[in-house]
Formats: sequence, C-alpha cells, structure tokens
Amino acid sequence: MGRKDTAAVVCEICGDKSYGRHYGVWACDGCSCFFKRSVRKNIIYTCIAGNWRCVVDKGRRNWCPACRLAKCTKLNMNRLVQNERGPRKLRCITIPRINNLNSFKYDMIFSKAVSLTGKCILLNFMISEQRREVVEENCQIIFALLLLLNGDQTTIRRFTSNENVPSGVSCDPEQLRLLVCIILSQSKSNLLKFAVPLEGFYKFCLIRYTSQNDAPLGSPVCLISTIDWLYENGPWYLNSLLRNSTEGLINEVFSAEKF
Repeated sequence: MGRKDTAAVVCEICGDKSYGRHYGVWACDGCSCFFKRSVRKNIIYTCIAGNWRCVVDKGRRNWCPACRLAKCTKLNMNRLVQNERGPRKLRCITIPRINNLNSFKYDMIFSKAVSLTGKCILLNFMISEQRREVVEENCQIIFALLLLLNGDQTTIRRFTSNENVPSGVSCDPEQLRLLVCIILSQSKSNLLKFAVPLEGFYKFCLIRYTSQNDAPLGSPVCLISTIDWLYENGPWYLNSLLRNSTEGLINEVFSAEKF
C-alpha cells in the first residue's frame, strides 16, 4: 500500500515530501539516507563552491553534499535518535549542533586526521593507550596535510611564516594511507622509533602504486615534498581552528572506532 500525499509534510532539509521524523527532524527518505550514510562512514566532504553557502533544495540537494550535510547538522539532525526505526547501536561520532560552518568543517577534518592516524598499520600492535599517545603527538601534522589536500592554503598560511605553501596537492585514498605511514615513520615519537627504517619502503610503495595505476593520481614527488615541507615548517598547532577541544574530538573518534 503506497503512501498518501495527505500524510506528507515538508522535509526540513530540502523541501521535498517527508512522511515521518528521521534522526530527530522531519526529513525525506533521500535526506535521511544521505545523513545516515555520511555519518556512518565518517565521510569528509568539501564544498564544491568553496564558500559553504550552496543552496540545498529539492532540485539541488545532490549538487553539494558538504553543504547538505552541514544543513542537516545545523538543523540538529542527531544520529543517536532512532526511535522511528527502533533502537540501533551505531559506531558513530557525535556531531554537535553548530552555527559556524567553518568550525564544523575543521572539526570534521581533524576527526578524519585522528582516524587516519589511529588506523595506520604501524599502530596495529599497540594497545589503546599507546595508540592514543601516537595520535596525540602526530595528528596535527596530518590535520595540516588534509587541509592542503582540501585546497585550504589560505588557512595554512596563518600558521607559518613561509609563504611558499604547497598548492595543487591531491591524492587518492591509497596514496593518503601511504602518506600517513611516511609521516609516522619520520615521527620523533618514542613509540615509533622502530618505524624509522621503513620510511624508504613506504616511499617506494607510494611511487610503485602510482606508476601502476592509470587513474590521474597525485605525483609521488609532489606528495613526498609536501610532507618534507610540513616537517620543515612545523610543529603545527591548529587547535584554534576547532570548535571543540582536541581531547574531546579524539575521545569521540576512539569511542567510535573502538581503538
């Protein structure tokens, strides 16, 4: 039996028809599924216009996923509200209600940096306390790397006196995984001393992977030089960009990822 239009209300996100509350707000099936998929996978979107002001309506809701997710969050869409579908245990990071879209963006990117660091293969044998120590000591430089990959050179310039900030830096997920390995193999953390000899190996893996794939990937020389630049101009302290504390964001990621 189909739904009756008389039972529909307006989706608070895009204005389409909504037949019930999802995650605490009146949302259509499309927006509720988009929100669920985005938060479960902890996807980091980048605004296609660069200003985080894209219109989100029925006809343009698929145009910019970054602004669509930001609107979901600003309307207090809460992944923990599951009464409409029944209780469900989610491995998610709680996103608070926000008004500043830039702080929301940086919190998400920082959380991604924490996740990438914590998931690095070099940390696989470590207990949770050791893994957290490595994350706390190294996530800032990976945060800076993600900002460069997002084309946010303007923000990076605020934290360095070197005006020659790398630009046009890009990579695919596998290249990013290898870049994190290279960064951690150069770390001064006592827990990562064993990884120092592996720096050359991971650079070789990056070059080999790139040469064996036809897709347009980032140049390994450019990516490696970007890491060198980050170390030469560090250490990086980017906490002022965040809406929430680094400790709180790290706690949320560790709880969600079950490190």
